[in-house]
Amino acid sequence: MVEQRKRQIRRSSGRFYGFRINCEQVPILPAWAVRWVWDDPRRIPHLLIWKSSRDGEVKEAIHVARFVPRNNLPETDSVRVQRTDGSTVPIYLAWRWQPHGGRSLLLRCWRCQRPRRALYGWRVGDDGRYYVARRADWECRTCAMLRYSSEGGYLRPTGLGRLGRLGVMLRAYGNLPRPESWFPYVFTSIDDPHLDGILRQNRP
Repeated sequence: MVEQRKRQIRRSSGRFYGFRINCEQVPILPAWAVRWVWDDPRRIPHLLIWKSSRDGEVKEAIHVARFVPRNNLPETDSVRVQRTDGSTVPIYLAWRWQPHGGRSLLLRCWRCQRPRRALYGWRVGDDGRYYVARRADWECRTCAMLRYSSEGGYLRPTGLGRLGRLGVMLRAYGNLPRPESWFPYVFTSIDDPHLDGILRQNRP
């Protein structure tokens, strides 16, 4: 499970402050991965897995399958996302025509109904003592209350401790490197020969 506990301190006003959870720390479902599923002429489910670069463990896995409603209207195009616990949620697609021809795909967030380039499977929660990353039904970054790592000078730490001292030393060279988004591996079958190789990588 992807669960990040962050210690926080309550201010006198009742609000919390402390370490935050950035969108680069949680699994992201990009529109391009869903487009692969949608454009596959075989119309078979695809397996998407998110593997931690730290310990080599799979933290999230889903099946994404194309779903075409009976009325065949573009506004109701959707895919079905199923987790390993059997839970299934629909994700509705939003098509945008491009000036040069063709169309691009966006994913509609179920909370705000806005088309987005990507959705996130975890959102920021608060258990009363810590910030936590909790599973969500694939929301946009804003609705999931996630932040970019570059927001608020986070890549230029100036506080105490080793990270703060490092940030001060590196100021002359610009910001610290921005973490990459946590994109999934995409497979068309659980029998894909590349799947075993991916699962074995980085394992102790």
